Amino acid sequence: VVSNHESNWDPPTILASLPDLVIRFVLKSQLLRVPVLGTALRRTGNIAVERTRTSADVKRIQAGMSDRDRDVSILFFAEGNRSRDGSYRPFKMGAFATALDFKLPILPVAVAGTFSIWRPETLWVRRGSVALESGEPLPVEGLGAEDRAALRERTHAAVGELRRRARARLRARGIY
Repeated sequence: VVSNHESNWDPPTILASLPDLVIRFVLKSQLLRVPVLGTALRRTGNIAVERTRTSADVKRIQAGMSDRDRDVSILFFAEGNRSRDGSYRPFKMGAFATALDFKLPILPVAVAGTFSIWRPETLWVRRGSVALESGEPLPVEGLGAEDRAALRERTHAAVGELRRRARARLRARGIY
């Protein structure tokens, strides 16, 4: 699963909106230090990375992917971290290298509205509405490592279109 990342409210939004999927996250290792949350994340099979673009992160992702049950989907927030200003940013390469390495299709997902609910500068969650759109899985059959950048761009475009649709749904309701 590849998604944009507006705020810390995205994970619960995605989990609640896609109840038929068992989802674990590729997440920054700093989250494992948060009391209670860190323990829960560690014990439930999420994959922690340092985000330093090193071979150690690649090995952690490969190990986590290899150890996971085949029915578990791994979610990448491909922008790297949550948005500081609500913008949609370029994707990092990790999700696409992983999808190609493990021959797994990519489910594009987009959230909208979460930036207004939980901004990075505050601990308070505000009342508001969110929308989630999920697209058709993007197959990787016949693609190799040399296709990573093209797969990244194709997924970025798909998530961007889904984000546009999710934001339009909120605007139609008078939000945004």
